Amino acid sequence: MTSLPAVADVMEAGRLAGEADRARDARDWAQAASLYRESLALDPRHAHLRVQLGHALKETGQLAEAEAAYRQAAEAMPDDADVRLQLGHALKLLGRTEDAVQAYADALKIDPDLAPAREELVRLGGRGEMPGLLEGRAGAARAMARLAGDIRRVTATAGDLAEQSIFPPEAHDAFRRRFPIAPPPKGSSLAVTALIAAEGATPALLRATLTSLLDQRHTAWTAVIVGAEATLADHPVASLGLGEGRVRFAADATAVTGPALHLPAGAVLDPEALGWLVFGLERTKAAAIHADHDRYDLDWRQGLIRHSPAFQSMADPLDLATNPDPPAVVLTIVVAATATEALTHVLKTGPVAHLPRLLSSLPDRPEPAVRSAPEPPTHPLPGRILVIIPTRDQAAMLTRAVTTLGALATDAARIDIVILDNRSRDAATAPALAALAAEPGVSVLSHDEPFNWSRANNRGAAGWTQDILVFANNDIEMLTPGWDQRLRQWLARDDVGVVGARLVYPDGDLQHGGILLGAWAGRPVHDGQRPPVEPDGPLGRWKRSRPVAAVTGAFMACTRATFDAVGGFDERLAIAYNDIDFCLKARRAGLSVLYAADIEAVHHESRTRGLNDNPEKVAWDDAELADLHARWGEALFHDPGYNPHWAAEMHRPYDGLRDLPLSRVLRHLDASATARPWAIAADREPGV
Repeated sequence: MTSLPAVADVMEAGRLAGEADRARDARDWAQAASLYRESLALDPRHAHLRVQLGHALKETGQLAEAEAAYRQAAEAMPDDADVRLQLGHALKLLGRTEDAVQAYADALKIDPDLAPAREELVRLGGRGEMPGLLEGRAGAARAMARLAGDIRRVTATAGDLAEQSIFPPEAHDAFRRRFPIAPPPKGSSLAVTALIAAEGATPALLRATLTSLLDQRHTAWTAVIVGAEATLADHPVASLGLGEGRVRFAADATAVTGPALHLPAGAVLDPEALGWLVFGLERTKAAAIHADHDRYDLDWRQGLIRHSPAFQSMADPLDLATNPDPPAVVLTIVVAATATEALTHVLKTGPVAHLPRLLSSLPDRPEPAVRSAPEPPTHPLPGRILVIIPTRDQAAMLTRAVTTLGALATDAARIDIVILDNRSRDAATAPALAALAAEPGVSVLSHDEPFNWSRANNRGAAGWTQDILVFANNDIEMLTPGWDQRLRQWLARDDVGVVGARLVYPDGDLQHGGILLGAWAGRPVHDGQRPPVEPDGPLGRWKRSRPVAAVTGAFMACTRATFDAVGGFDERLAIAYNDIDFCLKARRAGLSVLYAADIEAVHHESRTRGLNDNPEKVAWDDAELADLHARWGEALFHDPGYNPHWAAEMHRPYDGLRDLPLSRVLRHLDASATARPWAIAADREPGV
């Protein structure tokens, strides 16, 4: 039998719980969590405080700890449905969808009328877990009636389901069926030749493509089947469209003139596909246009079962070169063997528009491997590298950072490191700094000022002559042998201005795969930081080098010429967003920001360190974000690499799928069809 706590402990636990409630009401979540823990340690009988502890931990980003608190509360309160609802929310944020579905189902077993739990099951595709569905026909009928009512309420309150994104990525086929492609805003009579790459194709694949062409609402088309005359010209598939004189075979496409639709045999076009592509090409005056696609399995009763959406970025040569599932259907004025070849050619000379619409489906195939980056320049950027590391105490981490940077470099003799000691106080720091300063190429400078990340790095870059600058935190640990050579190769590309690295937590989970702009509530977030649906991210984005909107300053490199041209870091942004501001300035100068997946380092930052877990941190962060917004305006919300079909929840930018209103489609289309869609307009003057 468990003994009761002492009276004094009970009274103190009550006082602490009251203080915790006040901290909670003030949204000081870290303090609230600490006080709830203290109260429960003195008097563990109050299970409802464990629920409050779970809330506070969830708000500070400590999701695993929040899950544990909710589970303890659920064990102590077997008849409480709400605690199981909250457990489901925590599990959903952790990316454990199946466990979340079970938690929501458990909540409904206790309270069948708990609408939020039903709505979450609908969102997560867990309708089959609704309690009562297997309890006989009468019970199933009642459950279906309740479900229908819930769906009506969700629809009524959401209003615009397209913007609410209730479909998880796993429910892609349901998403496609719920949101069929609407016609384009304007028709056209533009004649198009469909070039069907059919070499090695089966009759069934060619039939799928031809019948989808015959079903097009835009009827001004003819088709040329390339590379299959010897094998398919006598097959019944060759009769499709024959009576209308629309389809012919050819050895190649050299005789084709005018706009050409490049597509492979097996591609199934949406009935509105050609109309939309023609509309987009005429609206933007681009040299080529591509859209999004997915994959399909064929069921003769249900039709296409669609999955694996390939939501594309705005066009960029490097993204196209490394994309494992690049655009397969392209309308262009350039005739080429494949859609990829046509896009590659057009990108050298003119704008390429991207239409955020799922206009085609391709046959299922084994998951394609991430394609390696194109061959780097044969002459890596010469000159010396200067690594700048601001630090305060943390001697062991700093030593590890400096040691691994040198030990894994191809040519450590051409690397200099300057450490800025920002008021270190720990007794172990002084001897560690002295030991590092004795190493070849390492300098230690005293930086006796209040902490200002931008100012420290600006000072570190000043007064030196090295051609390449690397800004690194004191808590990184290099993992990539030859990182310096790879960095030189990336910076040797004419268009690259800033290079960031792939950063992982000590347990190997991704911490930084680039920075996304505007993905969640308008705030910038680290790409890939939360548990993903796909381990490498959509289209393998975290495993391949590609252009991004920005990268983190925890490990960021540029040439000195770029640093001087953009004016260094803005010292008004002392703590946050200074790295994003720097990247935006580089893009405004016409340079690209590159996420180099082939340069990897551990970032020993705590998973919750960067979260704003008290009112003062929130206020400071919001003030710096306001300055950034005042300077960059809408550019702060525009990310050419983030397809608007994705919907974000907190730090999970690929949490769901949404259909798009026409205004959003046209805004994205127009922004993509510029000569350099990744650059920021040169007339965007700073506003701060």
